[in-house]
Amino acid sequence: MSDEPTGADGTMSPSRLAQFEDEVAKLKVTGGGANPERLGSQWGIGLAILGFVIAIISWWSAKDNANAITALRANIFAFIGIGISLVGIIIWLRNSLTRYMRYWIIRLVYEQREQTDALIRALRDEK
Repeated sequence: MSDEPTGADGTMSPSRLAQFEDEVAKLKVTGGGANPERLGSQWGIGLAILGFVIAIISWWSAKDNANAITALRANIFAFIGIGISLVGIIIWLRNSLTRYMRYWIIRLVYEQREQTDALIRALRDEK
């Protein structure tokens, strides 16, 4: 356990802060194709763009069409494109937030350790 006190403003001690920064640095490993969050984000962006393109082309096709059945089919494809876009946005959002949330979980763990150390020190000083 560290003998360094916690700051009055609740910040971590320098040694604990250094450990925390080391753990965060380990998270930033670039894995190339093996990085599922990056790959998922790219797929999400791709699906969102593809869906919007499908929706715009289908809407444009339905807008100028005199045949009601063809216009209805184009409108259905436009809604399918919007659905694909929404799925892509959700995939992108999920994968983008994963790394951010992982950072905050590690930070929470280190802050809790710091608070536990301070509590133990206070209890030992009480004796």
